[in-house]
Amino acid sequence: MVDGQALTFDLFGLLQGVLTMRDRQTGTLWTHLDGKAIGGPLQGQRLRLVAMPQMTWQEWRTLHPDTLVLSQDTPYKSRYRPVRIGMFNQQEAIYGDARLPSNALVIGVELEGQFRAYLLETLDQTGGVANDTLAGHPLLVVYNARAKSGVAYSRVLDGMTLDFVASALGEGVAQDTQTGSLWNIQGRAIAGPLAGKVLEYMPSFVSEWYGWSAYHPETGIYPAPL
Repeated sequence: MVDGQALTFDLFGLLQGVLTMRDRQTGTLWTHLDGKAIGGPLQGQRLRLVAMPQMTWQEWRTLHPDTLVLSQDTPYKSRYRPVRIGMFNQQEAIYGDARLPSNALVIGVELEGQFRAYLLETLDQTGGVANDTLAGHPLLVVYNARAKSGVAYSRVLDGMTLDFVASALGEGVAQDTQTGSLWNIQGRAIAGPLAGKVLEYMPSFVSEWYGWSAYHPETGIYPAPL
């Protein structure tokens, strides 16, 4: 939705090795990685990012038992292809910078014009939980190694700044040290005094380094160098 208008998108091409889209209603070109309109009548607009953590079907059904499933009975099935990320591709390696391998997987986070990349390998070593601050705002970055899914949330809830550690449950579940509540990768407290509360999503998603660093050359990398 842009200015109250629902847009329909088609694949257009590549920019810095990352796909771009064109909407049918206005012909505007949009970037896939950050949702910005880069050409056409809506240039300068931006699509709102929403949290879409990747997880197993079993985990999703447990959280959302009444969910609908996209049918595979479609005339476009022949156009589907397996998605393989994190694997070296010489055509992609020319983009971005050399601070990390081009196809290294990171959680890219954006806040108030500042950018930071959280290498999945680094998060794996911390139990899938990182407390950080970006643009002066306390952040929780949580990672589920089994699903290779990661996302960032604000650590500020009802005026209180929470600190998180990896839960004994593992698999992307964090525990805050202030109340002992457990939080899932969707940012929802699933047990403890804060059960039912939801952390605010911060614009973030898993990306290959070449695309994230090409779009955001000023990005930092967690942990910041001393």
